[in-house]
Amino acid sequence: MFRTALDVYGEDGWAGFNLTKIAAEAGVGKSSLYSRWSDRDELLHRAFTALVICPGPIGDSPREVLVNEADFRLREYLGPNRSAVRRLFVEAGNAEDPVIWQIYEDLFVTPLSAIRERLWRFKAEGGLPLNTSVVRLLDAIEGSVLMRTFCLPDDVIDCFLEKVPAYVADLVDDQLHHHEPSRQLSA
Repeated sequence: MFRTALDVYGEDGWAGFNLTKIAAEAGVGKSSLYSRWSDRDELLHRAFTALVICPGPIGDSPREVLVNEADFRLREYLGPNRSAVRRLFVEAGNAEDPVIWQIYEDLFVTPLSAIRERLWRFKAEGGLPLNTSVVRLLDAIEGSVLMRTFCLPDDVIDCFLEKVPAYVADLVDDQLHHHEPSRQLSA
């Protein structure tokens, strides 16, 4: 049921998301949906919670945390939940229903805040150069991931997914190298 809910949301957005359509797509009776979920808000929120598990800051170094985050986001934006996650990303800015903003917070705001806080701790402990802007560093990674996924043609997604580990390693290394203190070349 959750898969169907995310698929319908991804295809039709919040305006077209309703239990009648979900029941029809899932091949179940409407009454069975209403007996399990009180409304569409609850169903959508539980579907995202069940199928999109944000790992948060995983790793023992800034590089590991950023690689894990970029890998997760790329796979989520290009995987089976891609339409729903992309739709949520776009709709959250104009959300009139609180559930859309709550799901956005759960998937984007809270995990990214935790990652930012972890990077700040690394910086305070000397794991990142003092001149590093944690905000710009994370923005550069997240922005690159978004651009790559939103601009990638559907017919090359499977091929790209095979290359995700190398892509995220290079992306993160490029950004971390950019934030290293410049070294004077000796003459």
